[in-house]
Amino acid sequence: MRVQILAALAAGAVLVTAPAAATVASAAPAATPDTWSTDARVVIRRDVPAAAVTGVRVGHHRRFDRIVIDLDGAAPGFNVRYVKRLHRDPSAHLVNLRGPASLQIVIDPANGHDVETGQRTWTTPACTVWHFDQVRETAVIGDFEAYFTIGAGLARKAPFRVLTLTNPTRIVVDVRH
Repeated sequence: MRVQILAALAAGAVLVTAPAAATVASAAPAATPDTWSTDARVVIRRDVPAAAVTGVRVGHHRRFDRIVIDLDGAAPGFNVRYVKRLHRDPSAHLVNLRGPASLQIVIDPANGHDVETGQRTWTTPACTVWHFDQVRETAVIGDFEAYFTIGAGLARKAPFRVLTLTNPTRIVVDVRH
């Protein structure tokens, strides 16, 4: 009897949630920051003070390579997308990184320098060559008017996701192998 009641409750739950699932499935697909896709990801958070970038690092995981932007302050917004060419911000100078695919990561609002002193806030190298499955090179290519830009040279264009993590604050870009 208990099994029949549980089965009836489960069936009722499926009936209640089925219309909602159909509504979601019929909506136009959109890449949210935490889904895997090659589509651009944009999150706007202009209502927070500019975070200070303290480092850029990359790690290798079993199914993806991870780019981490370490921050001091509230989580800023971001704009992560594949581009044909990377340009140094705010100029139009081309930046050539290793690998045929280029990922541009713009953190906004964020600074890589102390606005009072002009001193750099990030302690990692401005450009680093990596020997991972996907990430071949990263470089800081912009720090201008609370926009901090990083370029990543990749082995190929592949699905990625973007996560905002806290304690400490980080923007994470995972690129599938």
